[in-house]
Amino acid sequence: NVTMTATEPGNNNVIALRTVPVILRNGFKSIKINALLDDGSTKTYINSDVVAELGLLGSSRHVTVSMLNGHRAGFQTQAVEVELQSLNRVIKMKINAFTTNKVTGDMKAVDWKRFQMKWPHLRNIKFPYIEPRAKIDMLIGLDYADLHFSRQEVRGKKGEPTARLTPLGWTCV
Repeated sequence: NVTMTATEPGNNNVIALRTVPVILRNGFKSIKINALLDDGSTKTYINSDVVAELGLLGSSRHVTVSMLNGHRAGFQTQAVEVELQSLNRVIKMKINAFTTNKVTGDMKAVDWKRFQMKWPHLRNIKFPYIEPRAKIDMLIGLDYADLHFSRQEVRGKKGEPTARLTPLGWTCV
């Protein structure tokens, strides 16, 4: 269930990107966060405050990111390793990520359980519960493409949301 939203000025349409709640673990410490499955990123990023809360230590690096129109930006980061788990604990794996602040800016995850009854094709989807703090703390890039694939898709009419069952759970766009 989890999705990000952004609105354009004067436009009431909502753009929802594929997000999903996951558990991050370091030893005995764990935290439930929202992650964006970003097919446009080649690397995985995690918010620095989550890394600090988990007590993760990493090596310092300088990263350069390519953006729109050929622009590039560089920043200092830490490379960390953390255990990622799906909410149902079926997926448990170590992943490497770079730290950053506000990985997706001010975008929030959408609790699709609140909206799924608006569309008949979504009514039986078992979307995960999204905490009221809907902040996105992680961007999972294509360096972990096996977490992005579709096990099942449920589509409605043109212009309606599409739900996708990923290895980490249901998302919607």
